[in-house]
Amino acid sequence: MMGLDQIDAYLAGVSLLAALAGLGLGIGVLTGLFGVGGAFLVNPLMIILFGMNESVVVGSGLCFSVGTAASGLSRHVRLGNVEAKTFLILAGGASCGAVLGTWLHEHARSVQGDGFKLTVLLCYLVLLIVTIGLLMRRPAAEREGARSVLQRLPVPPRIELPGAGRKGVSLPGLVGVGLAAGVVTGLLGIGGGVLLMPLMLVVVGLTAHQAVGTALGVVLFGAAVGTAQHGLADNVSLWVAMALLSGSVVGVQIGAWVSTRLKARRLRQYFAVIVLLAAVLVAADIIKELTAG
Repeated sequence: MMGLDQIDAYLAGVSLLAALAGLGLGIGVLTGLFGVGGAFLVNPLMIILFGMNESVVVGSGLCFSVGTAASGLSRHVRLGNVEAKTFLILAGGASCGAVLGTWLHEHARSVQGDGFKLTVLLCYLVLLIVTIGLLMRRPAAEREGARSVLQRLPVPPRIELPGAGRKGVSLPGLVGVGLAAGVVTGLLGIGGGVLLMPLMLVVVGLTAHQAVGTALGVVLFGAAVGTAQHGLADNVSLWVAMALLSGSVVGVQIGAWVSTRLKARRLRQYFAVIVLLAAVLVAADIIKELTAG
């Protein structure tokens, strides 16, 4: 296990652990609210605010996502917010994609060297912008009788998603969604929920509450595979992951409780605001990096 004194950051020792625990508390609330592992925000923040190594951030962020996703999923299962068939198919695709994404991460790091930090931040920014674009579209579940993207996709075979009331959903398309989320997981250390939630709303056609619960289940599988892969590459610090988790376990339960008291449209709107703020923060640091260079 990577020792506490081996973590390269602006802070050190107990100060670093306390700061990470505070960050984990806030991220945990977002996890319970929106069905995301939280790494989409905590990873760039660890790089920007704490000056941590990109690969350690990616691996440790995934380990953190396993814990937050497991905690939030248990509550959403009890609330009936998980569409079982969608979860199983997406989890299989995400697990395979995570292996490919981890290989891409290691390859890019070996090729780019010192320029890898800027590449990671640019990838975060692109992902966040795509997510915002998806969230601006009105989900099929909010339009009576509307068909989702995967229902219109002309690629058989087709399946039924009984929990969501969707028939004629493209199976290859659904697997592709999971695979894409898994690649993002392994490459950037993001559990995939930040991309999965809008994809399940717009592309699959789940309701907002189903998207939250189902995304957490997929994040759990993809992040577990990604953590194992990055652990083999010595990119995981249990000190970082456990500090984040110590705060997030409380935050997740608070977020899940609040999510049941918000309307579906509000969930989507608030999530879009959080993603936009994260994109602005990452863009500002990219400009700083380019100016310094």
